Amino acid sequence: MDKHKYDFLIKEANDLLRSRYCKDGHHTVVAAALLTTDGKLYSALNVGTYQPSISTCAEIIAIGMALRDNPNFKIEAIACVRDNPAYIISPCGKCREYISDYSDNAFVVVPNQENDYDLVEISELLPNKYVKKV
Repeated sequence: MDKHKYDFLIKEANDLLRSRYCKDGHHTVVAAALLTTDGKLYSALNVGTYQPSISTCAEIIAIGMALRDNPNFKIEAIACVRDNPAYIISPCGKCREYISDYSDNAFVVVPNQENDYDLVEISELLPNKYVKKV
């Protein structure tokens, strides 16, 4: 897999964050860009509050936007960036669950030790995922 195939996701998230960044650090500080398997692109910002535990992650909002348009969508790839100047971040545990719920083989852009990034499947970030037996 050519990791540069998804460079446009990083750029999309960077551009969105740069245009809406809140310098107080309590509101919009994260952006996500999500590509669906049918080629649709969704980008979103986190909805921050002064109470971080009730803030909503950008990844979850992007997933909700995709869900609104297609209840059967699958995630092909997702990238997240933080702050200004932006840098790539790995999704939090809650977001990993959401990503996995909507595609168990989605590619996730994650930072690496060389100030670059890698592409990993969500199953690598969330091994032994919780599954509800019906």
